[in-house]
Amino acid sequence: MKPNAFWHVSNWTIGSGISLTVSYMVCLIHRPWFETFAFYPTDAHSAWHAAPFLTFWIVTDEHVTHWLTILALLIFDKLIRDSWSKLETLVFVLFVGICSVLCSSFMLVLFGAPPSTAISGNAALVSAVTVVSTQFDSERFLVGYGSSGLKSRYGFFTGFLLYFFLALVSFVSWGSFLLYSSGFMFAWIYIRFLQYHSQRKYGDHRACFAFSKFFPGPLEHWIALPSNLIYMVLLRTKLCPGIERHSEIVSTASFAVGLPGLTSDEDRHRRLALKALNERLFNKPQSEEAMEWPSLEEQDGKTATNEVKTEVQSVKVDLMAIASSSESSPTDLHSKNPSHLT
Repeated sequence: MKPNAFWHVSNWTIGSGISLTVSYMVCLIHRPWFETFAFYPTDAHSAWHAAPFLTFWIVTDEHVTHWLTILALLIFDKLIRDSWSKLETLVFVLFVGICSVLCSSFMLVLFGAPPSTAISGNAALVSAVTVVSTQFDSERFLVGYGSSGLKSRYGFFTGFLLYFFLALVSFVSWGSFLLYSSGFMFAWIYIRFLQYHSQRKYGDHRACFAFSKFFPGPLEHWIALPSNLIYMVLLRTKLCPGIERHSEIVSTASFAVGLPGLTSDEDRHRRLALKALNERLFNKPQSEEAMEWPSLEEQDGKTATNEVKTEVQSVKVDLMAIASSSESSPTDLHSKNPSHLT
């Protein structure tokens, strides 16, 4: 049995994990390897070279970023194994990676980061996986054991706090923190507005996948206000596609006024189906050949009387048969009963 068949991991996940781990070990041993492939956006000499811009994800010297990347690869492979095509996966990873490094570089230049600040690793992929997991099921455990664990909808916010505090103590760079935040934002934009679906044109417009749903309850309302305001501005400027509402007409009987008790069309259709089923069951005509079964709870007196009558009838029949046989052939009776001769 192959190892990847045992662990249910695809070949590209195994290859990516091994390559990133080897590069991570080399960065810890040989520092020039990291400096060659990392991207320094505030360094004028490095910023004008295209190679570091394309190879920054290969190297990292941050322990947290590397091992979270390996975990994110395993979770990502499990989520999209039977749902996404290889082309869709490649487009998603490239879109998130390129947009994240551009946004992070702009933020570092805007805030005047020192030239030694590097962008490296796959922190953007780590946050993007939390978005993908939330799209499939926001209440599923991203990482957990038994009945306890970290839910998908809180995965990004937990990682955000982790990277922020680690950046404060210089355990990770601020470039990784910005890369993580940008990766979440662009992954959500892609899945929310740009991802193609066969049943609906583009994007996932469910209310449970709103931007504010990725934050805990006390912060959800505070995040919803500015995010909705920004979205309205983008709609007015036509920089963002609008949300298209799709409806499916099942039958003419499904047209009804929305009542407070009915929470959705699905609930309304379910109630109509149950009502029709109940009417069919209660109004079903009974068959004429159907016989009424006797009650199993009969009185003891009636049962005993019926048994006595049955026994009496059987005894009478036997006596009459013996009498008739004795009258018709008395010789046979004497021959068959030798004790009568004595």
